[in-house]
Amino acid sequence: MKLLVLSSRFPLPLEKGDKLRIYHQIKYLSREHDIVLIALSDDIPQKNWMEEMQQLCSSVYVVKQSKWRSILSAVQSFARGIPASVGYFSHDQWQSKVSRIIATERPDWIYVQLVRMVPYILKLDKDQRMAIDYMDAFSLRALRRADQSRGVEAWFWKNEARLLQQFETAHQHRFRHRFIISETDMHHLANVGVEHLQLLKNGVDTQYFEPQRDSNVSYDLVFVGNMSYHPNIQAAKYLVQEIARSVRSVLPELRVLIAGADPTREVLALKNDWVEVTGYMEDIRNAYASGKVFVAPIFSGSGLQNKILEAMAMEIPCITTSIVADSIGAPDWLVQRANDKEAFCDQIGALLSDEISRAKLGRQARVFVSEQFGWNQCCTPLDALSSQESTTVRKGMEHK
Repeated sequence: MKLLVLSSRFPLPLEKGDKLRIYHQIKYLSREHDIVLIALSDDIPQKNWMEEMQQLCSSVYVVKQSKWRSILSAVQSFARGIPASVGYFSHDQWQSKVSRIIATERPDWIYVQLVRMVPYILKLDKDQRMAIDYMDAFSLRALRRADQSRGVEAWFWKNEARLLQQFETAHQHRFRHRFIISETDMHHLANVGVEHLQLLKNGVDTQYFEPQRDSNVSYDLVFVGNMSYHPNIQAAKYLVQEIARSVRSVLPELRVLIAGADPTREVLALKNDWVEVTGYMEDIRNAYASGKVFVAPIFSGSGLQNKILEAMAMEIPCITTSIVADSIGAPDWLVQRANDKEAFCDQIGALLSDEISRAKLGRQARVFVSEQFGWNQCCTPLDALSSQESTTVRKGMEHK
């Protein structure tokens, strides 16, 4: 069966959560289906990235974006009552290219990743079989951002959340399957009117993310993520400026590692003689393995945090907020929860003072993710994207 995948980003490199998700989903689907990938991209992908995707897909199309057009489109869309986060990824010129590719490829199914790509399918025949991966409840993310903002910024995010809720529900009936990443996000979208959602969790490659027992553990606390993403920026600042500074009053030798792609000026400014900010790392496993405890004070955003799953797979004990822990569904004692500075400091102090407990918790964490979050297991809901009837009809038409 020919399955066309519409993605707002080229899947490689795997430095963002949506790219990690679509990469592993394509890898899973390619075992049974003929995959055609259409991906938007600010830049031309590196040759080795393109070659890797071509091994998984029969055809790979990259539609080049322009950042200034994206920004202009976001502003114009917001003024017309369309979410800015949808408008940023939509332009008439890009839509025309995508439409021509779809007309040429004539897929049996179209798999749309994220609501931001919905404008690309609105003019298609209503008989076209399609599925959407909402992934996160983006309106929930915007609501949480509004709660943490003030003035004009709060006004914008409040209205963006309202527009996203309308957009998430308005076009849902174009899709025969609607996937979502976590129970928390599912409940939010169901409450705003999205029906018949199917849980499609993120996974973790436990063969890649495995314990590195011979690694040099040179940091007490580690945090990993895309460092241009607002919730991660805020988490890194809170970790260093609030939590770590307080812990250092008791443990003055405490060292912190902040690792991940595209650190903003705010994140880079955190670097000092006891805080390391690495930026992009070719092998992010080295960051996880160099820390005793993974700390993720994330109070906004939505979805499921891959960084927690990866740290758990590498037997690194984790402390995070209830917002993050709830999406994973692990027992409270396994992913330890903290929702204010005092709770984070207490949890950190307890773990850093007890190496045996850290090791035991790490081993239990790996067992949990191995059993619950293998990619093949998590991707099984995608088996719904098959239709013998569609393939048969298509072949019958070709013989006429």
